[in-house]
Amino acid sequence: MSIKQSESRSGLKSKLASRNLEFEDSELEEALKKYNYFNLFNGIESILLSKTNPKTFNKVKLDDFIAIYKFDLKLSSTILELLNKVEIRLKNSIAYHFSQKYCNTIQNTMGYTQKANFIDPKNRPNSVNYPFVKFQNWFIYNDFHEFPFFKKYYLTNLINKNDYIDFHFYSDPSYDSRITSSPSYLMRNKKKNFNVAVPMWVAIETLSLGEIIRLLHYLEDDILGNVMKDMNITQFNTLFHRTEFLNMLDFLHCLRNNCAHGSLAFRFVTPKSKKISSTLVPFFKLSPSETGTPSSCITLFDTLKILNHFESTRPLKKIVQKIIYRNNKHFKSPDFDLNDRLLRKMGEPSLSKWKEFLF
Repeated sequence: MSIKQSESRSGLKSKLASRNLEFEDSELEEALKKYNYFNLFNGIESILLSKTNPKTFNKVKLDDFIAIYKFDLKLSSTILELLNKVEIRLKNSIAYHFSQKYCNTIQNTMGYTQKANFIDPKNRPNSVNYPFVKFQNWFIYNDFHEFPFFKKYYLTNLINKNDYIDFHFYSDPSYDSRITSSPSYLMRNKKKNFNVAVPMWVAIETLSLGEIIRLLHYLEDDILGNVMKDMNITQFNTLFHRTEFLNMLDFLHCLRNNCAHGSLAFRFVTPKSKKISSTLVPFFKLSPSETGTPSSCITLFDTLKILNHFESTRPLKKIVQKIIYRNNKHFKSPDFDLNDRLLRKMGEPSLSKWKEFLF
């Protein structure tokens, strides 16, 4: 392997022509201007090559690349929409159930900034066996005190960094931070704004999905149990407990980052560092490629099974149908079945299983 040097567009055209890709010069010129070369060609060529050494295409057109690229863009954006719905539900549920317990009076509005209202994972019973503490939960386990809600001058920074949060709107003469149980360092009181308090359901909107998952780890069990019920999971279920619920969200977080940052969705695989609960594997019929103890690395198909537990993946049906139909009708290479390669890369080569899942 070596560091890849930047190439001119004419050089890229010559490279693709030497591999027998069929294209019109003007169309390829336009494609190189519009699309990221790495995602359009490097990311897709593995399912379109007839030979890998040297790389050779056989009756593969530029249109084949563009069709799959556009399919992936639509796939990714639709998955992101579904994940955003899950995130909104999580935020609403957390804010409601926590506020009902700890922020149910004006004077307790800032109760979500008090560490005493949460549980430090290190203080949980049998904390030395905290789930995945050597893997994805190491930071969550060790940095409880650094959570954003607990930071110095949190309220001042919340207002200053979010234009839609106007401190005049969140001022109430019946609230006085000098007598509240909230820490005095929440606000830099240069203007003596002692009656400013922003509710949790407003503040929680500023947290990322990763921070929301971290916050879930710190919730008391009764509050988390109510959130789980809102998310179609009960803590009293013999299969799904706190660990499984939080673990499911780990993989949705990975998928969300993949889709939000422009990576190809059809090639998605969770990283080795994100370990899988042994309960989830048989329940969702997952097929992790890393089968150690604990296992890791699941594909898009398996991750969508988990997403479907929270939000129906039915909107993906037409997107998958469209690319399957397109490839059946227009793909001309005699060397392989493109749909088989595409679906296999997505995690399940059987179209019938995709139909069973999505349709």
